Amino acid sequence: GVLGPVFRAYDPERDRVVAVKLFRLDIPPERVHRLVAGFESLIAAELTHPSAVAPLATGIVLADAFLAQEYVAAESLDIAVREHGPLPLAGALHVAAQLAGALDSAAGVNILHGALHPRDVLLSSGETRVIGLGVARALEQVGVAVPVRRPYSAPERMAMARWDRRTDVFSLAALVHEMLWGRRVTATGMEAADALTELQ
Repeated sequence: GVLGPVFRAYDPERDRVVAVKLFRLDIPPERVHRLVAGFESLIAAELTHPSAVAPLATGIVLADAFLAQEYVAAESLDIAVREHGPLPLAGALHVAAQLAGALDSAAGVNILHGALHPRDVLLSSGETRVIGLGVARALEQVGVAVPVRRPYSAPERMAMARWDRRTDVFSLAALVHEMLWGRRVTATGMEAADALTELQ
């Protein structure tokens, strides 16, 4: 991962495999504890949308915070597009609807993504899952700058300005473009619109 490794582990309490993200941030211990408190708030929100991968547990290992979530055996959207090209129109709309539903459901409990990227979208047969909901805001609240992910980050994120749920709408649009045309957005505004070609 961008901010630290991700491990696959077994959770004996729930008798399931989980993914554990370790945040190696080099921040003081009090800020690590505040980050864990932020993650605990995400867990308490109990995200229930079927396309949202909800966090399950958090804590500190040595000096680093970790966040455990359900393990999803799937390929990320960037790999799917790179290996198979654009998604069929019906498939792209299905994925987009599932993503939009997860983002809307999370926003309903005041949880935003803020850093949505193709690697945060996991695809398996007929199912779309999104990971990383709420993590960007939790990191910002302890003074950790969340990496800008061009061309998916909205202009306000690139400017390190305040952001809201519209940031996720921008990122979702960039993902839909990539699903439909098999390539990233390479321009902005009308230039981006003029560069669109007819769908096959």
